[in-house]
Amino acid sequence: MGYRLHVARVYKVEYALGDAFSHKSEEFHNLLSALKVEYTGDEYDSDFEVQKDEWQKAIDKLKHLYDLEDEDERDEIKGAVDDLASTTDEVIEMMEYYLNNGDPDIDYLHLSFF
Repeated sequence: MGYRLHVARVYKVEYALGDAFSHKSEEFHNLLSALKVEYTGDEYDSDFEVQKDEWQKAIDKLKHLYDLEDEDERDEIKGAVDDLASTTDEVIEMMEYYLNNGDPDIDYLHLSFF
């Protein structure tokens, strides 16, 4: 189990700014599941890949969380954000950071906790 989430760029992992998801790999995977994001691996993998369009959909869903009609889905996402001990805005900011700093030549993000 890893500790901090990082994004790979040009087949090397670069350290991320801040500690938004440090020591919270399980909680982060739970957030991806709540957002219905498809990714490689399973909830205990420290290295995984997410298609950039899936990642963007997750960001958009977080930005419009209160517009979701499914109350159970909204509550599950809010609970996952709370488990990260972050605000929704902080999670959005970090997810946008990873999206903007991933390898621009590939259509997925390679993320790694270590």
